[in-house]
Amino acid sequence: MPKGLKYDDDYIVDGPANCRVTPNFRLSEYAGATGRVRIHRELAASVQVLRDRFGAAVSVAGVAPSGGLGMGLEGRFVWLKASDLTALETVARKLEKEGHFVRVEASGGKLYVEIPDPDQLPALLPERALDLAIAVTAGFETSGDPYLQVTGNFDGAGLSFGPLQVNFKTGTLQELFRRFRAHDEARLRTCFGPLWPEWQRVLRLPSRVRQVAWADALSRGARKTGFDPRWKAALQAVGSEPVFRHETLRYAYDTYGRKLIVALSWLRGLVPLRISNVRCLAALYDLCVQQGSLDKAHDAIRRRVQREQPQDEFHLTRIAVEERGRKANPRWRADCISRRLCIIERDPVRVVESGQSAERDNPNLYLLRNVPVSQVERYLT
Repeated sequence: MPKGLKYDDDYIVDGPANCRVTPNFRLSEYAGATGRVRIHRELAASVQVLRDRFGAAVSVAGVAPSGGLGMGLEGRFVWLKASDLTALETVARKLEKEGHFVRVEASGGKLYVEIPDPDQLPALLPERALDLAIAVTAGFETSGDPYLQVTGNFDGAGLSFGPLQVNFKTGTLQELFRRFRAHDEARLRTCFGPLWPEWQRVLRLPSRVRQVAWADALSRGARKTGFDPRWKAALQAVGSEPVFRHETLRYAYDTYGRKLIVALSWLRGLVPLRISNVRCLAALYDLCVQQGSLDKAHDAIRRRVQREQPQDEFHLTRIAVEERGRKANPRWRADCISRRLCIIERDPVRVVESGQSAERDNPNLYLLRNVPVSQVERYLT
């Protein structure tokens, strides 16, 4: 959630009126007739998810009980309006099945949505949790739909693509596209159209250096963050295909999910605490993407655990990400730690480390519900 909001037991109660609570909604939109605000952050998040899925404008039509709906549930319900209320209701009912809402009712040209008891939100399946973790990690680097991100050679990686920002320099882009081709070559060929032969030639180049050079020549803008429009369109066509999105998730699990499991197993061997909250898991996933593993910080984590004796998963996760962050290059230590704590807290956290300061934020924090992930144990056996 954005900086400047004030909370009372996870209910947003104050802040700058024009502050965006989530990407499409400002704090003032949730104010009652007297200007008072009291909205649970989980409701604000679910309303944004509804807006994302609906894909069109949605407005807040009220926060007061009406017609027997909302009585005694301040902050857990809201009335919404859209140009196509029937379509909005259809999407909301799908989210109801996913546990975002416990009640959805259309009445008087408005849509009533109500979240479950915030202390008893349903658990997420591991596959959905991984999808959310990927989106949050991508939010630190890109904006918009992470699967459509195409970035030029601003950082020496040549071409970076998708939510994982796979690239030529590391060889991850080549590996992901090998998987795409093996899964559905005909569909992949269609996405590239007349560019397909050239794309295959580039992937067969004998060195990553030459692949990076090819991408550099097609990079655009003063900082080379952009990319040739024809190639960008082809890559975005790939990112739009559900079959390739699913394969990206599988690749993320195979590459980073397994690293996360190793980290969780090691921490569980150190302290018999169950790490299952999606916020903790997303922070550790982000660590695995950016820093690879906890290995370099094992001794520091062990010493601090012995000293502080953490009693819950959030304390243990905080120790792990802070100590691993302190093993990064001194220039990036504050950034690494702030990034992970931002995920755990769902708010920007200012960190000063090794003479550097950082306060990272992320537009996708609203995706992180305060819920456990089910069946985590089966991945640790």
